[in-house]
Amino acid sequence: MRVALVASLALASTLGIAACERSSFDGIAARDATARADVAAALQRYQAAARTVDAEAMSASFAPAGVLFEPGIAPIITRDSIRAFLASFPGVTVHTATATPDTIDVFGDRAYLWGSYFEHLSFPGQPTSEQHGKFIAEWARQPDGRWLIARMYRIPLPAPRPATPAPASAATATPPRAPPQRE
Repeated sequence: MRVALVASLALASTLGIAACERSSFDGIAARDATARADVAAALQRYQAAARTVDAEAMSASFAPAGVLFEPGIAPIITRDSIRAFLASFPGVTVHTATATPDTIDVFGDRAYLWGSYFEHLSFPGQPTSEQHGKFIAEWARQPDGRWLIARMYRIPLPAPRPATPAPASAATATPPRAPPQRE
């Protein structure tokens, strides 16, 4: 009888711990899902500012000590420096600017957003240009709950090669026949 009681208590204790762990896991999963949605929304606010070339609003998406890594230039460090850099393109017209999250990983108060971007821009006196590539942004949750960019890296990709047309002879050639079947 005593062994059965101890076994029952052990089983109840194990089930109680498992239930607490499951409840804890569910709470973390829900918190991370909310954080991913909040980071995705913050990215969309940044993109809305980028489409209107609003250097003030774009730089406000960065933490005070944020860093912007652009190809071919030294890292731009601090929100004020990022604002000055973004404002240094007067007269630019953004026809299209998209940033699509591929993955958002959350680790406590940090989130890492991996994604793709595309921009169709016009600079005064220059031909229209298109740029596309990948980016990663490290986001930091602020004490007030906002997510701001701690670091953003942009990696441009080369323009896709134009498709090569098939040779005319290949388009008119007779497809090969299947070998005859033996009975």
